[in-house]
Order: sequence, then C-alpha cells, then structure tokens
Amino acid sequence: MTSLDYAWDEPILPPFIMLTVKGAGSSEIVCSMNDFQDSKQLYYENFIYIAATYTFSGLQEPGARPVASNKDAAYAELVLDVSPKTQRVVLKKKEPGKRSQLWRMMGTGMLCHEGSSVPHNPHKPSPRSVDSCMILDIAGLAAVTDNRYEPLMLRKP
Repeated sequence: MTSLDYAWDEPILPPFIMLTVKGAGSSEIVCSMNDFQDSKQLYYENFIYIAATYTFSGLQEPGARPVASNKDAAYAELVLDVSPKTQRVVLKKKEPGKRSQLWRMMGTGMLCHEGSSVPHNPHKPSPRSVDSCMILDIAGLAAVTDNRYEPLMLRKP
C-alpha cells in the first residue's frame, strides 16, 4: 500500500473524493475523507497478457535458445490467443482488450482464460470459482517425460 500527501484544492468544500477505475467496466465510488468506511470497495479485474518477450523488445534473455533472425518477429508483439473455433492456443499479435487474449492468475496458481469464461458485472464482486473457467495446460505428458514439444491447450481444472 502506498500513500501520498494531498492538499485539498478547495478547503472550504466538503471533504469528499471520487475514486474511479477506468476500463471495460469502469467503476467509481464517492468517499468521505472524514469517515472512510471499509465497506466501500472499488472492484476491477486485473487481466494479463502472456507475451513472447522477444517479440516486444527484440532482446533475448541470456542463455536462451536463439530466435530466428527474422527482424519482423522482434517487434511483432505476440501474445497467447485462443482460437474460438478450435480452442487451440496460438501466438497472435496483441489486440488490446480482446477477450481471447486475456488471462487471470487464480489463487491456486492456475492461469484462467478470460475469453472462455462468462462475462460478469465488474461493479459487483463475484469470486469466480476455479471450476467455471478453462485453464492453460499442455496437451500431453511428452513435455514432461521425453523432452518433446507439446502444444498448449485449454482444459477444465
């Protein structure tokens, strides 16, 4: 938690402050600074993109396998996306706010795909159950057993 000293712009007006979270489902509350109540809460979703870092910066991590010398790949801004027809997990160019590219980290450590979940009202807290989402997983056990590559897919937890 951080704090910041603040001097009121209009000290003769009542000490109210409006807090807003902007986004797909913006939310706002008005709070009295004389009687701040814990019951007033601001809710928002904190989605993430799972990005191929090299495609955003062109910088490679030390010790990483070399990436093809294609200069277009260095700044293609690729993220994990899920095809709605096939449910395959693929790399595609980042499109801000596209639900098929958004993920949430669950409290259990699993990555839940937002695009396969039913949208909900961001103004209301609704803890989503792990059972109601599709999570990122590998298609088989080969990635663990014999060092072969396996495609990524969505699965029920």
